[in-house]
Order: sequence, then structure tokens, then C-alpha cells
Amino acid sequence: MDEIVEEEVAVLASALGVPAQVRWRGRRYPVVGRPVPWIDRSPWWAWTAERLPQVVEQPMWTVRLADSDTGDVVEADLSVVGGDWWRLERIRG
Repeated sequence: MDEIVEEEVAVLASALGVPAQVRWRGRRYPVVGRPVPWIDRSPWWAWTAERLPQVVEQPMWTVRLADSDTGDVVEADLSVVGGDWWRLERIRG
């Protein structure tokens, strides 16, 4: 089941920018396993002169997050908005 979230989150990342921990809604979620980087591209075929995208290519990470209280693990997509600003886009449980 996919859940669209689209919320800002705090991400603790390595010096290379690899996510290691996510803080969301006051809870801590360590990243388990190996995060996978990828690029999300805007659908160019939907562009019009009046509606150009703000971002054409969005850096993303697919990560597995462990709930620090229950140990439950979910897969999530994080977008790198800029600098220290990240968004939790989607959760797959």
C-alpha cells in the first residue's frame, strides 16, 4: 500500500549526502540497508508555455526506515529539495 505524504522532514545525512536517519512527526527512523539514489523527472510532455515546471530533475532517495519504537520497517522515497531541506514523498508499507 502506497501512502503519499509530501511533508518536510529532518534528515541526518553522511558527508556525501546519503540519508542515515529521518525525523518525522516527532519520531526518529534510522535508515536500514543501503539507500538507493535516483532522479525523478518532470513529465515534459505535460509542459505548456503557461505552466513550466519549477524543477525538471529532482534528486531522490529510496530508503528503508525502521521505527525506533516498534522496529517495523517501511520503504520510503525522500526528495532532496535543497541544502538541508528534505521531503518525505511516499511510504510503501
